[in-house]
Amino acid sequence: MHWRDANVEDTGAPDPRTVAFHPERQPGIQLGRLLRYGARQFREPMDFLKLFLTEALVFSICVATNDYANMLISRGERSSYASQGNWTPLTEEELYRFLGIILYMSVVKFQTLERYWSTQALYRNNPVPGVMSRTRFQAILSFLQVTPPADIDKAEKLTRVQSLVDHVKEKSKELYQPHREIAVDERMVSSKHKFSGIRQFIKDKPIRFGIKLWVVACNMSGYTYDFFVYLGKKNTIFTERAKGLGYNVTLRLCESLFDQGYRLFTDCFYTSLALGKELFARKLYLVGVLKSNSLSIPDELRDVKIWERVATRGDFRWQRVDEFVFVQWKDCKVVTFMSPLHQGSATTVCERTMKSRLTWNKKQLVQPVVANDYNKCMGAVDLSNQFTNKYPSYIRTQYHWWKVLFFHLLDIMVVNSYILFQEFRKSHESQITNCSSGFGQLEFRESLALSLMGLNEKSVSKESVIQCIPEFLEKRKDCVFCNAEAILLNKKSPSYKTLVFCPSCQVPLCLSSDRNCFKKWHSKEGEDVRKSADLSCKKRKL
Repeated sequence: MHWRDANVEDTGAPDPRTVAFHPERQPGIQLGRLLRYGARQFREPMDFLKLFLTEALVFSICVATNDYANMLISRGERSSYASQGNWTPLTEEELYRFLGIILYMSVVKFQTLERYWSTQALYRNNPVPGVMSRTRFQAILSFLQVTPPADIDKAEKLTRVQSLVDHVKEKSKELYQPHREIAVDERMVSSKHKFSGIRQFIKDKPIRFGIKLWVVACNMSGYTYDFFVYLGKKNTIFTERAKGLGYNVTLRLCESLFDQGYRLFTDCFYTSLALGKELFARKLYLVGVLKSNSLSIPDELRDVKIWERVATRGDFRWQRVDEFVFVQWKDCKVVTFMSPLHQGSATTVCERTMKSRLTWNKKQLVQPVVANDYNKCMGAVDLSNQFTNKYPSYIRTQYHWWKVLFFHLLDIMVVNSYILFQEFRKSHESQITNCSSGFGQLEFRESLALSLMGLNEKSVSKESVIQCIPEFLEKRKDCVFCNAEAILLNKKSPSYKTLVFCPSCQVPLCLSSDRNCFKKWHSKEGEDVRKSADLSCKKRKL
């Protein structure tokens, strides 16, 4: 037995000057060029979102969506979304309103999508019907595309969303430089879709079904710096497959952070001595925990089960191998740490609640410094996941599984722009308008929703009521109220034709001296009839 304990001082730790932090850019928000030349004034949350949601990106989505819609409608598919047989082109302004509604739905939750357009008194004060009709929203959601149909390669799993993935990754790296401590971990985007071939199942995770992303995040802010989508064992290409998945994932995510002195924290899935040495040569220092049966653990510390039985809570031992020190510490169970930065004998104090006879008391325990630093810095990706999962912008669709990624990428853009906004506020407090001290992500999303939908706080007052003003059609159509009322009463449909149309409710209605279905539809008297008419809309698949 040659392992060492607290009585032996570790003199093999590196000189701090040799492992100093020298980033390529100043850590934090990177807006120097934009501010220097006056290219943009940053006053509102919307200005920060537009750093990610650029005009070129919005234009490309509109072009791809219009091409896809015209292709399907020309085949006779989804013709119910066409106006007189033609697709009404999606404009940039309309796409902004659509995304604004998505963000509004992320903070104001109704049980079904249709309730956002309900005329019942309980739902009547939300602004969505005045921004876009339900039929138009469903049409955009149904035809939404990122890649033009001509460029889609069905052999590639992410062909429909790859350009957006690349755009978000590029902008995330361009606009932010992580602070010294970073972490790599996985992220599950919840979804039970079918037919994608990349859906993952992890039994012991809070989110068991979904799409897996590998993420590197900044520990100080939770900023998602880089990521990539895991396509499964067969479809994901790695150069060093024999060295394991964790080895390849870490090298791929941290490639742009080499030779800068970053400190990377990982869990036992990624940590290995081979990875640590590879990163050490690139001046990126890996601090992580190892599995109890890992081959990276020195021979002197392999008898974990024997030592665990004789050690008491708070005991630790260590062993140095070349540049790395391995520290085993017993808390509730034995944990093995690996680090090229720490002293094996360096300790601090932690507080634990322990049972003493019949009572629970707080006690001070000896804790290695490496364990303390690991607990502080390992939660970077967890913090990032908390931001993205708190107000998810996900709308369930039946067949288009890739839209799960589209909505999650929208969340990444919103969360990253929120973090940029908060860091910008610290040094430019006077430049930000309408921003209180308690301005969190909820308020940030509310402000984005208002800006994208073209609203302001005065136009959405508590007394606001949806105003339905009749318009006229070029061609007569069946009155929806008359037909729905006949179905409700088990009578034959009268098929009354009318030229009057309600643009807010998207329904043709009779409006004459003998039949005023327009008034009945918008009154409490027609509530049952409206529900009957809504049943047919609910059956429409996105």
